[in-house]
Amino acid sequence: YLKEAADLGHGSAQRILGVSYKECNNENEHLHYTTLAASQGDSKACGMLGAHFMNAECGLTKSLVLAKHYCEKNLEVVNSAFNFSIALYELGKERYEGFLEIPGYSPIPKFLFWIRRALKLDSAAMKYRATELISMIETKVNSH
Repeated sequence: YLKEAADLGHGSAQRILGVSYKECNNENEHLHYTTLAASQGDSKACGMLGAHFMNAECGLTKSLVLAKHYCEKNLEVVNSAFNFSIALYELGKERYEGFLEIPGYSPIPKFLFWIRRALKLDSAAMKYRATELISMIETKVNSH
């Protein structure tokens, strides 16, 4: 019944089926159903796709633009907030050739807002990375 509901366009069924396929190591079907769910606005599916693009998982090419796009649709989940902030930071570095302070624009305030939300994560490794990134950014900003 789950596959039938997913094939009929039910967003939650598509996401759940996508997760089931991932657990069975079927990346193609996982991406197919997760993408269908995300295209219907399923925020959890968007968060999963964002993480996949961020980490180049499931055969996808790493894309910070798509990682940011999908993670931004799921910011109520702290893990997506972490991925979103990393994508913002990396995109800022990439677009502005390593400069994080551009006259008239700075991605730093938005980055710091979302990375601080990520400090609420249960993962000690992610908390450590978030703290490390906050410290690094604040040091760079204070030295300018």
